[in-house]
Amino acid sequence: MDADTLSILARKVALAQDDGQDSKRSILRALRLSLARAADDTFDLAMSVIGATQARRSAETLAAGVAEDRLYLLLLGPEDRMGAACVDRACLTAIIQQQTMGQVFEGAPSERAFTGTDAAMVAPLIDTILPRAADQCETLTDRRCLTGYEFCSRVEDSRALLLAMEADDYRTFDLTIEIAGGKAQGQITLILPDIPDLVEDMEESDGAEAGLRLDQSFGVMRADLQAVISRVRLPLSAFADMKPGDVLPLIGNKLDRTEILTIDGKQIALARLGQCRGVRAVRLNETKESDVVVEPYDAGFQAHGAASEKDALSTQGVDNLTHPDVIDHTDFVTAPDSEAVPQPASVGQEQPLFDMNSDLAAVEISQLAGLGEEEDAFPQMSPSS
Repeated sequence: MDADTLSILARKVALAQDDGQDSKRSILRALRLSLARAADDTFDLAMSVIGATQARRSAETLAAGVAEDRLYLLLLGPEDRMGAACVDRACLTAIIQQQTMGQVFEGAPSERAFTGTDAAMVAPLIDTILPRAADQCETLTDRRCLTGYEFCSRVEDSRALLLAMEADDYRTFDLTIEIAGGKAQGQITLILPDIPDLVEDMEESDGAEAGLRLDQSFGVMRADLQAVISRVRLPLSAFADMKPGDVLPLIGNKLDRTEILTIDGKQIALARLGQCRGVRAVRLNETKESDVVVEPYDAGFQAHGAASEKDALSTQGVDNLTHPDVIDHTDFVTAPDSEAVPQPASVGQEQPLFDMNSDLAAVEISQLAGLGEEEDAFPQMSPSS
């Protein structure tokens, strides 16, 4: 199979790859069209892309996409981003022959060192390809990838080129080129930073200004809360002597009223402490502590079968007391019905002491001592003889 047949097959494969792309024009097709037109307009040279591939590489794997023994051109882009173009000897020789002698000759290129003059003769082609390709791209990401780059300097080897690349991610485009109708075949590799989509940047900026929606906030925001079961006060000496494994007593049963505190110590809720699927969990109480209805004090205990407290107080004659809970238990003891025992004197009335004889005093003392009437508190003394 000769070279012409291989060239035709390569073109068909490249066209088939483009037909399978999205309805939007791919960046590879834009590079193919722009390179052919740029070479014709700049050098009056027939160049066509017969094969094109692209790859996304990180800065660590970029060395695998940079071939050796190439002319390395650095491209300066927007925001001081650095790109590169690698041109092989076949393309360089064809471009120099076209500019110096007006035609391309067949044959293997000469093995010589690359110079700054070589870079200056190839730079117009690179500077023309990229803006034209950017204009033909239909996706915003592809246009941003190709826009604003131009030749700035040449580096000696691939190591120096990799040191100049400072972005995190890159897109590499390998273009296989047929020159002057098949007289030569070369390759150009473009290395450009992979810029995030502008739409994503706008969405992120809008989201930063407007705030996340509620469905986007779950799982994103972080809240540190503390659950306080009990508060214990210890002397400083006891606290200093504590060690891992010591047990602290919990004062009061407050598992159903666990305090939920924010990071600054502010109480925001009360919850019940428990477990959920084997891990500690809390459930917020439905009502706040202040919402609990406290029973009035007068709903106290009552004797079994007794009437209401109001009725009980009424029967004791304490309806007009200033404090209904203070009950006067004044009880007047009625003396036994006996002529020997005088009735108590009325309030403010004094009873003369000389009216009570010795017999009455003895009877009263006997009653106070709990003696019966048949017993004498003081035995009768027989008169002395």
